[in-house]
Amino acid sequence: MKNYLFAFFMFLFIVASGSVQAQNRNFYFTTSDSVQLYVRVAGQGKPCVFIHGGPGSWPKYYYALGGNVTEQDMTMIYVDQRGSGRSGGDSSTNYSLARVVKDLEELRAYLGYEKWILMPHSFGGTIATEYIYSHPNRVLATIYVNTTLNLDYAKSNGITQAARILNAPESEFLKPGVSKTQAFGAVWGKLNEKDLAYKMMYRDKTQFQEMAAVMDTTLNWHFGSNVWNYPEYEQDFTLKTAAINVPALVFTGKYDYSIGPEHYKSFQFPKATYRVMNTGHCPYQEQPEAFRKHIRKFLAKLD
Repeated sequence: MKNYLFAFFMFLFIVASGSVQAQNRNFYFTTSDSVQLYVRVAGQGKPCVFIHGGPGSWPKYYYALGGNVTEQDMTMIYVDQRGSGRSGGDSSTNYSLARVVKDLEELRAYLGYEKWILMPHSFGGTIATEYIYSHPNRVLATIYVNTTLNLDYAKSNGITQAARILNAPESEFLKPGVSKTQAFGAVWGKLNEKDLAYKMMYRDKTQFQEMAAVMDTTLNWHFGSNVWNYPEYEQDFTLKTAAINVPALVFTGKYDYSIGPEHYKSFQFPKATYRVMNTGHCPYQEQPEAFRKHIRKFLAKLD
């Protein structure tokens, strides 16, 4: 009898405390159209889904490079998007924005959260904004981490900044008959050729190398290869931010030339707090404690 009572009270303690050990798990979630998504849950506190960038990358670059500090304050849900990382998906898979948003909503329902926080990074901002716009009653708050919400702006900014770094005129890339997308790819190719790509995202080349080391060349990259076949990703999502009424914390970096240090000024969130960090594209990697401090302060206001 004593053993039974001890076990029962320990169970109540674990449930009440929301122990980190009880929360940590990795599993595959199958969507309604039979795509297996790799999911990692870690931490404690309010649920927060991390929406990675790329497009077509994976969330490990966040939690392996300092972002796991947020697991001390939130239950972090990391999901490899369809056709990305460790998830399923091939060239015949539906990669429409509506389907990717539906994946998130199905995962939320499966996990049993009435509402959760969304934390998009980089290209993930487009997906997060569409999700919030479509499911406003399922979102407690948002934490935008150096996100692009307008790919046309990102391309123009990228060409300008890359040309500056290369000390070359933009006209070298923006030639007659060459699309902005092609020019954008060309400047990145030239940056890689000259070993200068890191300057678009970091001031410290070592940190760029750390990020590159986390990327696995065996990853599924079908989403990244097929996303450009869906024009809806190229809409100006800054216009939709005006209708997003949940609290928003927006991070940007003074030296984030991949997104553009001024891009956040076009956002129209009614309830936004902006944090301009003395970093490049990955504030959680460059200044993890400062990053966590801003998030803790934001979470305290939610309470």
